[in-house]
Amino acid sequence: MEITYEEYKSEYLEDIHLEAQIEGTTYNDYFLTDILGKLVAMGELIDPQPMVVNKKGRNNRIMSFDAIAFDEADKSVVLISNEFKDSLTETLTLTDINRIQTRMLNFLEEAYEGTLDKYFDLYDDVLKIGKDIARRMHIDYVNLENDESIDKIKLIIVTNQDISNAVRELPPFVFLNKKVSLNIWGTQRLFELYQSGREREPIIIRTEKYGIDGIPCIKAEMVDNVDYDAYLAIVPGEFLHKIYYEHGPHLLEGNIRAFLSNRGKINKGIRNTIRTEPTKFFTYNNGIACTASKIVLSPDGHKIVEIEDLQIINGGQTTASLTSAVLKDKLSLDNIFVPMKLTVVKNDDYDTMIQNISKYANSQNTVTDADFFSNHPFHRTMASLSVHTPAPAKDGSLHGTYWYYERSRGKYEQEQFKLYKKSDIENFRKKYPKNQVVKKEELAKYYTAAELLRPDRVSAGSQKVMKFFAEIIDKKYQTQSEYFNTEFFRRCISYTILYRETDRIVNKSDWYNVGGYKLNIVPYTISKIISAIPDGFSLDYDRIWKKQELYPSLAREINRVAQITNEFIQKSYGVIVTEYCKKEETWKRYMEVPLSFSKEFTDDLMPLAVMEESMKSEIKSEKLGKELNVEMEIVSLGGEYWRNLIAEGVKRKILSPMELDLLNIAASIDTARPRIATPKQAKLIWKIRQKLENSGVLV
Repeated sequence: MEITYEEYKSEYLEDIHLEAQIEGTTYNDYFLTDILGKLVAMGELIDPQPMVVNKKGRNNRIMSFDAIAFDEADKSVVLISNEFKDSLTETLTLTDINRIQTRMLNFLEEAYEGTLDKYFDLYDDVLKIGKDIARRMHIDYVNLENDESIDKIKLIIVTNQDISNAVRELPPFVFLNKKVSLNIWGTQRLFELYQSGREREPIIIRTEKYGIDGIPCIKAEMVDNVDYDAYLAIVPGEFLHKIYYEHGPHLLEGNIRAFLSNRGKINKGIRNTIRTEPTKFFTYNNGIACTASKIVLSPDGHKIVEIEDLQIINGGQTTASLTSAVLKDKLSLDNIFVPMKLTVVKNDDYDTMIQNISKYANSQNTVTDADFFSNHPFHRTMASLSVHTPAPAKDGSLHGTYWYYERSRGKYEQEQFKLYKKSDIENFRKKYPKNQVVKKEELAKYYTAAELLRPDRVSAGSQKVMKFFAEIIDKKYQTQSEYFNTEFFRRCISYTILYRETDRIVNKSDWYNVGGYKLNIVPYTISKIISAIPDGFSLDYDRIWKKQELYPSLAREINRVAQITNEFIQKSYGVIVTEYCKKEETWKRYMEVPLSFSKEFTDDLMPLAVMEESMKSEIKSEKLGKELNVEMEIVSLGGEYWRNLIAEGVKRKILSPMELDLLNIAASIDTARPRIATPKQAKLIWKIRQKLENSGVLV
């Protein structure tokens, strides 16, 4: 039997209690950190910064919020308020919502009017951020090269309370001449999302809401048994502007490229066409490519009246530029029409398919491997290693566990929803404890701080550190895939333990103030310690892995150095601390700060040569295993498979004579006179197969 909402809510609260105790933090703070992480993973937020504000302003009005973020994609400032309650029975009422909303707006009003300096210290980052918000909210001119304006306000309430039935709708409104939207994320909403097995909430577009009776379309005639329907349509420019203005970058989640700013010659050209030759826009513009999971047609079948989970795969520049033309240039879109190709995916694996469609739809543009990293084989390798590498049992434990590598959003929870018995769920959690789940975004942080020694990149936010991490990993994977083996996985888990324990140590330290700069202190501390270790030596990562915790001398050194780090980053020379920590110059400056270690710590260091030899041995073993696996896989696919692959490759004229000869070896497996590929030939055959698949040849 599937888990119920009441069970989910109860278990979530228990998890908060347990994890908060482990982390050495309050239930309230842990809940905020946890749910912000969930919202980041779902694409609802980008790099939110915890910042607890609770002060009285003008006329004793309370200004309060718990985190802040900026969404450069749709030019909005985001305030988040935490309404955690250590209870399963409390309800968030409409009165509560109005009170919370008002307190967030009070802060923005004071910031906008430039009066925050009456209530905050001169060097307080809240004041610095408030002044930056005010500057950006007052921008009313068009800057094509660097548009920093804030055009929208987003308010988010995060809570574990149920929402009152009296709260039916939270319509947008205008405040300080900016559109304001209020969103509530609670356990009920999370439960429904994870239960559905989707990574995000689908967007449902009904055309009548935007003033049109439908989008004219023609259905393309396809061969039987395809897992999608295709439509060609003509979309009014005003309609595109309205849906983008309402839903913003959520429409572009499937688009792997950053078509979100109004920079560059293409965007200028789009806006100039709107301004000077609007009737020719349809002719000049290449149009947009979109996906959807479902559509509803008009009774005559000639118009699309509803679209579920609309994603703009190619054409983000066009869409964003239309909105900018209206808001910034005050241009009319009455005579603007945009060609649209719409793919309605019928496949159950919707999210994977739109990623592939996005990849090929954008193949004519410059797209780095990092952009496609979410589907990189590195993640599949790590997921496989995680289920085949048991972790040593901690002292006092009767059984070992496994670390769970979550390569797609919400996978850990989704796997549990598939289990029917409560005992099966309990066994799953015993095998993969929640505190041993590692998300790919988290690994990027841990690896970048401990291995790549770039805390400035970690401080730059999840998106930028993931891009940096992706470029490094992809280069390594292309040249030496054998490097990503069991030893590598263990090392990554050691980095995970190191990072998380450092976070816990900082949080529990007497010198640390809650709401401080822990997000920056932790990576800078780790990178500083590792960079200062004498040449030829390393932290004892094997010891960390075997004990599944930090050894005492390392923990004590972390506590000492973290305090030094805190003092260093706060000398930010008038720059917002979080921004100061994003600069490479800051990290270079910190590397020059002298640092000595205790004898106990240096005695516990491991000779680097020992660790390198261990990795070399594992690489050699992994390489041999892969070669054998490839040879076996070639045989197991069978001769017919290879003959069909050859036929498709020849048909598309993408096989060289040498490649054809090699594939014919594989195709002879089930013939009267089979030829056996040598290890070198097997490797080349497999590369040819991958080349064909990358070219769209699937057999």
